[in-house]
Amino acid sequence: MTGRPGETAECRPPVGRWNLWIGLGTLAFVALCLLVWFPRDIGSGFLQTNLTGRTVPGDSFFPILLVGLMVPLAALLILSQLGAKRGSGGEEVGRVTLGNLGFLGRALLLTAASLLVMNWTGPALVGLTNALGLTDFSGYRAASASFPFDVSGFFVGGTLMTCGFIRTTCHRLRKRHVLIAAAAVAVMILIFDGLLDNIQLPPNADL
Repeated sequence: MTGRPGETAECRPPVGRWNLWIGLGTLAFVALCLLVWFPRDIGSGFLQTNLTGRTVPGDSFFPILLVGLMVPLAALLILSQLGAKRGSGGEEVGRVTLGNLGFLGRALLLTAASLLVMNWTGPALVGLTNALGLTDFSGYRAASASFPFDVSGFFVGGTLMTCGFIRTTCHRLRKRHVLIAAAAVAVMILIFDGLLDNIQLPPNADL
């Protein structure tokens, strides 16, 4: 059986242990969000009743949905280790490498940059249209309920993030990729901003 010099099959590290820890860590993060973070920092609950008596999504509606989607993914990571096997040659599989860490670092940088662009696009567009004499808003807060200013940041930032991840995973970015990313973000805008009441796309809810 092959392996590292001086290392037997019995003393090699368990296969895929990093998947197990990621799954458990994700579940711990979900518990922290639901039990500590969201109750302390979000004003309203999952659903709330508005002034007209209608039941509408509360401020914690989408955050709870987001972390809720992490639960089945974490469970799959944990359950996948129950049937984990070594490679056919006895080599270890599922180990964290520098390439893995580099990918994670690029993903974090891309996400952070896209969120910054998402926050800056709307105010920049208001400043540009004011400078050109097309609008006369006192600031982005005054324009945040007007199209296209209210969706500009989400559209540009979301498209940039999607294109970035396509480029990272496919190692290339073509015109059709950009069009698909823009179309996907546009559909999200149509659903969340056009079809659902009392939903504000980021970063409008922070203003």
